[in-house]
Amino acid sequence: MVRLFVLAVAAGFMLFGWMALSSARRLRGRQTTIDELESTDEGHLEPGGEETISGPVSVVEPASPERTGPESNGTDSAALWAWRHRRKEGGESTNGWETVEGELAVGEFTVDHSWDRVRVDAETLAAEVDDPFDSSQLFLDEPETDVYLGELDPINRFLERHGFADEGGIISDVEVSISAGGKTTMPDKYQATVLRDGDELIVRGDLTETADGYVIRGSDETPLSIAAGDLQSQEDQLRSEVRMRKAVSGVFFGLGVFVAILAVL
Repeated sequence: MVRLFVLAVAAGFMLFGWMALSSARRLRGRQTTIDELESTDEGHLEPGGEETISGPVSVVEPASPERTGPESNGTDSAALWAWRHRRKEGGESTNGWETVEGELAVGEFTVDHSWDRVRVDAETLAAEVDDPFDSSQLFLDEPETDVYLGELDPINRFLERHGFADEGGIISDVEVSISAGGKTTMPDKYQATVLRDGDELIVRGDLTETADGYVIRGSDETPLSIAAGDLQSQEDQLRSEVRMRKAVSGVFFGLGVFVAILAVL
């Protein structure tokens, strides 16, 4: 009976190792996509296949998000409005932040690629996205807007002010305020990034030519990918996270093997 229990513990370690490795592979895929998006060809566009375009945005019809946040200046000239509502999880099993609601609101807009103006059809992508900051097709860097939807208690206010308890802080997964029944005293957050008229955008997808000009959209073979912000910084961050998760995976696999050996001795 004791041996079976020890083997079950070993299997648990191996399972956590596999989960960490799978997460690292997913992030590695995002890093690869960023590499591809960075290698944009500024040459002449060839419709009828995969293309990557880049340039400033021109808004034809602004996006209309369901929520604009407490510090919004309106939706005029917004080509893309990515937002999410975050909540700090309580209880004993988890203390991270989770997305309870999110949206990628898209307007009608074009991208001026060199001498060509290309309309971006992102409606299908918008319908598929639950969290625009955790999507395999969107690379928007850290949210530009990050505000609490309530008042912080004194302890969490101190930790947040000194960069400890926010999502990127040293103890971001530690909830020091009172938690009971799966609830915490940490208020929810509204996070958003808005791409407006004139902002730079990189888009990859299938390019077609219509009577009204070029259109780029996603397909089964080439899903639409959109990137903005500092891609090099995003790539460096992903590379660091991949290394960390691979290290965690190695530790769990090593512990699993070690415990399994102890069980059979």
